[in-house]
Amino acid sequence: MDLSGQEKKTAAPVPSEIAQNLKVADENAAFKYDESARNIVAQKSVLAYILKSALDEYAAYTVQEIAEKFIEGEPELRKVAVHQDHPDRQDDSGMMSGDDKIEGKPTADKSQRDGTVYFDIRFIAVLPSDGSRIEILINCEIQNNDTPGYPIPKRGIYYTARMISSQRGTIFKNQEYGKIKKCVSIWLCEDTADARSDTINRYSFTEECLRGDFREAKKDYDLMTVVVLRLGRKGEESEDNAIRLLSKMFSMDLSYEDKLDALRNEFKISVSREMSEEVQSVCNLSMGVLNKGISVGEMKKAKETAYELRDMGLPDEKIARAVKVSMDTLQEWFAEREALLVK
Repeated sequence: MDLSGQEKKTAAPVPSEIAQNLKVADENAAFKYDESARNIVAQKSVLAYILKSALDEYAAYTVQEIAEKFIEGEPELRKVAVHQDHPDRQDDSGMMSGDDKIEGKPTADKSQRDGTVYFDIRFIAVLPSDGSRIEILINCEIQNNDTPGYPIPKRGIYYTARMISSQRGTIFKNQEYGKIKKCVSIWLCEDTADARSDTINRYSFTEECLRGDFREAKKDYDLMTVVVLRLGRKGEESEDNAIRLLSKMFSMDLSYEDKLDALRNEFKISVSREMSEEVQSVCNLSMGVLNKGISVGEMKKAKETAYELRDMGLPDEKIARAVKVSMDTLQEWFAEREALLVK
């Protein structure tokens, strides 16, 4: 007993080596999942589906034309830093082809640990035009869920703003603002509640004539666009090809064989050995478990706890904090329960 009459609290035990190893294993699995997901999306044939759905400029073209004619150069995979004061990563080194993909596979864990945030995927797309060559700078981000604690459109706007400002000194100098290239940030949200699943939202600059009828050329102000594709379970049956393709690739319900069959027969993408391995990796590393950090058995226990707390009259916000899941996930659990009770 100390002088205050209170028993001294013992220090929390230091995590065992086994616990530390398990934590590292979980982190490495999450990094590998993210890397495999990026490598799947980085296929030009997959990016072509995304561009066709996300941007009007490519709507009239086939995905094969987009992949072969309009996606150019050597796109970058987690190489360019988003924030201005962070350094870029140094180099570590018929049917559309599944081999034709974005090169470069730097590991994700170093960037996670040193605090540097990189653009997931960046590439140049050429605009179909009858005159001079026009390019769009495109960034594609894979988001595990669409409610990360901040509005995704705001982050997308920040990313496009960074892509605009980074052109100074390379694409334009001094007052050469006419040379600024259009920038597009596309966000692919995997874990999406059914209410928002299978949706595409686009945000861009528009001109509003408040007086008179003078109008600027659209190309001179249409320089920043953010597109958010929300996937999820409903997305697997979507009428939109990009939503359906991506939802199936990130599905926790479809088997590895079903995903390969969809790529080859439904979307006409020949699957290389490397792409096949990435699909297998995504299947093995279930994002539903990794994203919540708990096992299937623990998930069941968490659901049962949530049901009991709700029966006791505890507010949903407190229940979500108690079982450590998002409000969206909690609402899905309660909806599942109500459906079972009705039956």
